[in-house]
Amino acid sequence: MDGSLSGGRSTSSNTSVYAPGTSIEERSYTSQAFFNGNVGLGYGFELFAGLPYVLRNRTDVHYSYGEERESSSFNGEKGFNDATFGLKYRVFKSADGSNEVLLRFSLLRHSGFSGFVDSEVSYLHTFTPAIKTVLSASFMRRQGGPNNTGYGAYLIWQASRQIAVVPFIRGNRYDEYMGAPSFSSAGGGVELRYTPIKSWNITPGLSGTHINAPNGYSGSWNGISGSLTVQKEF
Repeated sequence: MDGSLSGGRSTSSNTSVYAPGTSIEERSYTSQAFFNGNVGLGYGFELFAGLPYVLRNRTDVHYSYGEERESSSFNGEKGFNDATFGLKYRVFKSADGSNEVLLRFSLLRHSGFSGFVDSEVSYLHTFTPAIKTVLSASFMRRQGGPNNTGYGAYLIWQASRQIAVVPFIRGNRYDEYMGAPSFSSAGGGVELRYTPIKSWNITPGLSGTHINAPNGYSGSWNGISGSLTVQKEF
């Protein structure tokens, strides 16, 4: 079981195709506490659950058209959010432990208009005790949004006993939804995982994302986000 407290800020921008000279910038501020638990069932199976508590969820939007400027702000939902439940299964692990294949299924069911069923397969390869790689592929079926297929690649470098550096790339392909065309996104970033003392982890992260023109009215979105997470393992 573990608990974490995280905060983040992201900035994304867009230039309109439909109205040249119009641009939009969004700045989002989030902070939340997260509680995770898991229990091993034996034979490679593990149940897990996660419950977030949202402390801050604010977005500022800035519009620009020529010399004209407008701004607006809104706050999203706060408090306890919907719990996610899931099952992990270790499909394969080599005798020396250098190769491993995992399946992960998770579910969030919301009484309103959001929720998902997610399935993911990941392959972990250990080159040395200090260098590992992870390749993953996933499919998410959404309630109240487009389904999407994703992929990711991660390098885990244990630079020292206390510090791990994790650069990554990832991408998604979103299906058509309620008349909106399909679109794709790609991004990457890096995390620095610092363990000052046993069972405590501090992780700053920085990432960037590009979303390919989601419709005929807006151009591509480009965003950058930063985060800081403090985790306590029990």
